[in-house]
Amino acid sequence: MENLRMVWLMFLCLICSANSFCPEQCDCQHRHVLCANRGLRAVPKARQNVDVLTYSLGGNFISNISDVDFTSFSKLLRLDLQYNKIEHIHPKTFEKLSRLEELYLGNNIISNVPANVFNYLRRLRLLNMNNNRLTKLNQNVFAHLENLVKLRLDGNTLEVLQDAIFKHLVNLHYLQLESNKIHVVSGSTFINLRNLVYLNLAKNNQTSLHNSAMFTHLTSLATLVLDENNIKYVGNRVFEMLQKLSSLSLSKNKISYLGSEVFGGLHGLKELFVDGNLLREIPSKLLDPLVKLEQLDLSENQITIIHPLAFKHLTVLKVLKLKSNRLTYLPGETFAFTNSIYSLDLSSNNWTCNCRLTGLKRWINLAHAQGRLLTMFVLCSNPLSLKGKYLDYLTDSEMCSPHKAQSLFNSSKGSLVDGALSVDRVNIQSDQERILDEDGAHTDGATGLQQKPSARPITVTSLLPKDKHLILEPKPTKPVTVSSIQRESPISLITAQNSLDVLTPYTTFPISSKSERYYLLKAKDKVVQKPLITDPCEFNKLYITNLTVGEVSPSTATIRWKVAHPGFRNAVHFRVLFDRFGQLVTFHRFIYVKDKSEWVTLRELREETPYIVCLESVIADRVCQIASRDHCLGVLTLPVKRGPLDVQHFILILSGINAFLVLLGLLIWTSKALRKLRRKRTPVSVRRMYSTRRPLRSVGSGVSAGDCTGFQTNRSRSVMYQLNEADLMDFQSDRLMDINLRREDIGQRYGD
Repeated sequence: MENLRMVWLMFLCLICSANSFCPEQCDCQHRHVLCANRGLRAVPKARQNVDVLTYSLGGNFISNISDVDFTSFSKLLRLDLQYNKIEHIHPKTFEKLSRLEELYLGNNIISNVPANVFNYLRRLRLLNMNNNRLTKLNQNVFAHLENLVKLRLDGNTLEVLQDAIFKHLVNLHYLQLESNKIHVVSGSTFINLRNLVYLNLAKNNQTSLHNSAMFTHLTSLATLVLDENNIKYVGNRVFEMLQKLSSLSLSKNKISYLGSEVFGGLHGLKELFVDGNLLREIPSKLLDPLVKLEQLDLSENQITIIHPLAFKHLTVLKVLKLKSNRLTYLPGETFAFTNSIYSLDLSSNNWTCNCRLTGLKRWINLAHAQGRLLTMFVLCSNPLSLKGKYLDYLTDSEMCSPHKAQSLFNSSKGSLVDGALSVDRVNIQSDQERILDEDGAHTDGATGLQQKPSARPITVTSLLPKDKHLILEPKPTKPVTVSSIQRESPISLITAQNSLDVLTPYTTFPISSKSERYYLLKAKDKVVQKPLITDPCEFNKLYITNLTVGEVSPSTATIRWKVAHPGFRNAVHFRVLFDRFGQLVTFHRFIYVKDKSEWVTLRELREETPYIVCLESVIADRVCQIASRDHCLGVLTLPVKRGPLDVQHFILILSGINAFLVLLGLLIWTSKALRKLRRKRTPVSVRRMYSTRRPLRSVGSGVSAGDCTGFQTNRSRSVMYQLNEADLMDFQSDRLMDINLRREDIGQRYGD
């Protein structure tokens, strides 16, 4: 008991010693002092030998650090001084902190760091000096930080990195230098950084990368970030020594030219980002060394030409982004070299949908059919008759034959038909092919109905809502003329003269919202509210309601839904995704709903098969990439009607026959077993028939009494003796059963 009491007292003493230093403004836990965001203007004073491991002073108004502020914290492991107003650090501030492992000095106003301020921190592993005012680093400031693992110098105003400035950081893994003004990096800047795996040089002022010696010493580097510099040119084999590099980012620069061997040596690269530059062409052998590349981003450039063999060696490519370029044509064999690509973004280009794109269209349809490609939009820009339509849902006849329908917006002039503007019908086809008959009628694969082409252009009045209220673009008012209307979008809707007396200036009332902007337009009789939808994810969440299943048959199912709004300013379409329940690749089949219908019939389904069906919106050429599938339901198709003999009855009859056959087999086996039991007899025991203690009887007429005298004894025959095993004579029973032997032979044998 006395020993336990002593241990308990020692433990209490330790706790009291640890908590003895606790400033009034701070919260103190066991060996942790938390003084963050307490309005402190100086470091609290402490007595000698304070047993504290963590000391947090962030978010205060401390301006200077003296040489005696931390002399009592010899066991400190973590010191947080970020988000203060520190300007100066005394050279001996950290003299007693020999066990310190983490030091946070970020988000202050430090402009200069003394050369020997970190000399005592030999165990330091993390140093944050980000978002200060450092313009230059002392040559020996990191001389004694051999154990440093992570260094943050981002958010300063560094312009030049001196030679061998990091040469003592032999164990450094992460180095962040982004958001500075660095424009000179010499060949020996990163010397001895053989363990560095992450280097960020984004948002600096480098103009070119042509010195291959810059990254020679970074043999373990895995991620290199060079975004948002002013790089215009990247020379050949600049990254040749980065054998372990897996991610390279050159986004948002001004690169207009890449050397033909710029990626030489990068055989292990998996991610390459060159988006937001000024590239105009992707030549044939530029990407050949990147045999392990999985993600390539070339979006937001000025690319007009991609060589058909540019992606030949990218056999494991999974994600390719080419959006927001100037592509008008791609040959069909461009992506035929890889079967692993599942995300391909070709949106926001100037596609000319003619016969030259039939190869690309067939590749897209094949990839969709095999479930290898996610949603991809190739929106036609030319010719004018196919503008706004999707490439993968055009027929070959539409792409290769001249468009015969008349269009109001001619290249030379516009015209008015019946007092209203005429435009082409805006339509999105379903994924089932339409067949063009000889008489020019379109056969819809989804409904099986024929649609005759209109004899004259469809007028805008036929596209208007029934109330015929004015719907205008929110643009400055100007006189309505034919020439000005030609420059507007042909989807703009203008009513006939009976809707409004004059087209006068109107007033708009914007209402802020994440998913839409409302415009209240004053008409003749009332105010009409038409939302402008921009976000398909928000539309799916807020406006799609009442998704139900209508008629169901063995091969078809009708899906119906409602939209919780009478109308929208811009075109909103829908598509239905469906697939058999439980498939590994889900939703590689989908149907675009035509016009503004709120129902669709799924065809070519299997009988008695469960399906999962989901509905989502298509706004412009975008769908919700998150794919929350908030509006999904299950469909079970009906069985095919059979004749008088139902399948269940047939199964019952077959089961009865099988049971009868099994019972019959058992009866046959039982009868055979009983037969064998009846035939079985007890074996003949020759031993009990003959004994040496009794005189043998004459077996045959040929055997005399004198022949068996050897077996006679002087005992009386009337006396019965007990038989022993040794008194018996053993004979084989088959010799007695031999019917071919004569009686004389048998007697002679036994006599012998």
